[in-house]
Amino acid sequence: MKDSVQLHSNKDESPGFLRGALMWRGSVTPRILPSLLLMTCYSLLIVVLDQYWRPLPHLDVTPFEYTGVVLGLVLVFRTNTGHERWWEARKLWGGIVNQSRNIVIEALNYGELLNFGPQESLWRKEMVKWTVAFSFAARESLRNGKNFDDLTDLLSEQELDALKSAGHMPLFVASKIAELLQQARFSNHIDGFVFAGLEGQRILLIDHIGACERILKTPMPLVYAIKARRFILIFLLLLPFSLIENLGFSAVFIFFLVAYPLLSLDRIGIELQNPFYTQNLSHLPLHTICDTVKVHCLALLEQTQRS
Repeated sequence: MKDSVQLHSNKDESPGFLRGALMWRGSVTPRILPSLLLMTCYSLLIVVLDQYWRPLPHLDVTPFEYTGVVLGLVLVFRTNTGHERWWEARKLWGGIVNQSRNIVIEALNYGELLNFGPQESLWRKEMVKWTVAFSFAARESLRNGKNFDDLTDLLSEQELDALKSAGHMPLFVASKIAELLQQARFSNHIDGFVFAGLEGQRILLIDHIGACERILKTPMPLVYAIKARRFILIFLLLLPFSLIENLGFSAVFIFFLVAYPLLSLDRIGIELQNPFYTQNLSHLPLHTICDTVKVHCLALLEQTQRS
């Protein structure tokens, strides 16, 4: 049971409660700490002025109770929206993995059944090679990079240069797959039904990368982000005036306890907006996903060659 829990949990998450609660790496705390300390110092200044200079205006705490509920709903909505973007991106990449496997399985097995001569082995290798390359091209396209070190054992130097210089790398790879399908179809190496199935899987790859680009290029509406943060700022600027009357210096600690989750939720919403950016916390493990596609597809090719 313990092994099962660890298998399906986040590999970076500690199974121990206290250790997990106090983890620094992967937490938003380092990223909100400057703002949190600044706002806490502000509350301390308000308390000091009230205690040692002259009494400042005191506000009733009741309006902040109602306002805090509304603010919490706003932040939860923003966090949920960010998580939906993250989860949709993960499902799309699950689709890329599945379509890649389907293309390789169909290309290897149906090609073998039709047995179209000495070019069969080369065609299979080319199909597997470019199918694997699609996930890596999609990853680098979404991350605005061109790191294809993991493909040096599959693609030649000329092919890597052509891939890197392509205007849209995933489309370049998809067109290579389309050329191989067209070649096999025109040579009667595969029949119309096999061609239609493989072409359908290739089209789905394009659909998935297009959906990922939609997530990448459609951020959270700026007007909503501005209003949410402005609401938090006003709330935190006024909150100390409702605490100083009855709490004194304890108001600083209470203010910290309120500000910490509010700033954390706001930051979590930002971190989840772009699930592909490696500098964001909890970005999608695209390197691991691409390596999985490569290992599985090459294993299928090796299995077919042995048989």
